Amino acid sequence: MPSADATPILQIDTQYGGPYAGTSVEVSPAAADHFNQAASKATGVLPGEFVPFTPGEHFSIACPTTPLARPAFIAAYQHLRAVIDDDHEIVLSHYPRLYSTGLLDPGVIRGVPTYIPKARMPVGFFGRTHQLEVFQGKDRIAGPTERFFHSQTSGVVFDQIEDGHGRLVIEMRGDLTPLARRGEVVFFTDPAFGEPTGVVLLGPDGAATPIAWDLLGWDRVGDTTLFLEWVAVGVRPSGRSAVLEVAFARAGTGVAAALYSGHTRDTAFRVDATVLPAAR
Repeated sequence: MPSADATPILQIDTQYGGPYAGTSVEVSPAAADHFNQAASKATGVLPGEFVPFTPGEHFSIACPTTPLARPAFIAAYQHLRAVIDDDHEIVLSHYPRLYSTGLLDPGVIRGVPTYIPKARMPVGFFGRTHQLEVFQGKDRIAGPTERFFHSQTSGVVFDQIEDGHGRLVIEMRGDLTPLARRGEVVFFTDPAFGEPTGVVLLGPDGAATPIAWDLLGWDRVGDTTLFLEWVAVGVRPSGRSAVLEVAFARAGTGVAAALYSGHTRDTAFRVDATVLPAAR
């Protein structure tokens, strides 16, 4: 492992609020196998780039950063550690993550989520607010900041992603207050679908509200593209449930996930989501 002094210090990008942590995600055996198989077949995988996924419940810690050349970013990532409440230290490179390269330049990487098994933390940890700091070697690059670490039932529960004609349908329930306040949902969608062509929030009365989105990057293992990562912006639901419809130009089958400030069930983190041909 290179010394921390030999790599540049990662710089936090504050566009979406800086470090985000505590999102709860169910990784199914099929999803873990999908990513592990992709990594085993990929070319150009660098040392320290990939850690195998395991099925089960995970939580994420992510520090969005300004883009950095891929080899330097991966080297720097080996020295990242999260410290929670001054009591729990987590070496992020020990756990799985997928690197997100630039939209225009695949040679650069920005900050990515690390997925840590919930079993790593003590009983009673989830469903509460904790203090988070992130260090690169001895340098603190983020925090201290308070973040809520979600349980299966706290925050927004991304219940399922349904197949549709020319679209995918995302069903959400639970406490939608955090979503209404920040208005952001992160999506992973397969390259087979192409970029989204439209996002609509359906209200309880059936009214459709167009939603804006920003492309973030392509998540890759080595030279293999796994999915497009993007964020829907301005999602302001009311009540205890909501539906997002995401339209795509191409039919296909592949990865689709929705997550942010809550719990994503394995039925909303799919590797077999299908955009059917658009109805004529």
